[in-house]
Amino acid sequence: MNMDELRSRMSPDTVEYAERIMEMYEAPFARSVGLEIASISRDRVECYLDLRPELMNSMGRGHGAAVYALLDHTFAIASNLVHDCTGQNTDVSFYRPAQGRLTAVAVPVNRSRSLEVYDVRITNEEGKLVASGVCTAFVLRRDA
Repeated sequence: MNMDELRSRMSPDTVEYAERIMEMYEAPFARSVGLEIASISRDRVECYLDLRPELMNSMGRGHGAAVYALLDHTFAIASNLVHDCTGQNTDVSFYRPAQGRLTAVAVPVNRSRSLEVYDVRITNEEGKLVASGVCTAFVLRRDA
């Protein structure tokens, strides 16, 4: 994805952060597993992942680490949109085996000067819940 395509997926109030997002999109791990950005707004980030053969477990289902990678990177984009954050805690639940294309949506639960908390839900192509998580990030201060 190039910068113009990324900007087309961003809401007008977030386009100014396109360079920050492109850096996260181009992260080597995200690229290696194939994470893609569907849309970004200040209060909702949506990403997706097509489960390729190398992302499957020994039972032929999406590996839990691949599902978590989608959840975590979607959370990272949401929490780092306007300032630097670092993950502090994630509580994840898995509900059903993962297959095909997975979609993750991160929405803020609470934002403060020091912490940001997000609800992240992953669904399959039928819209069924595959996994969900509550993710917390520390807001990093540049003046500290």
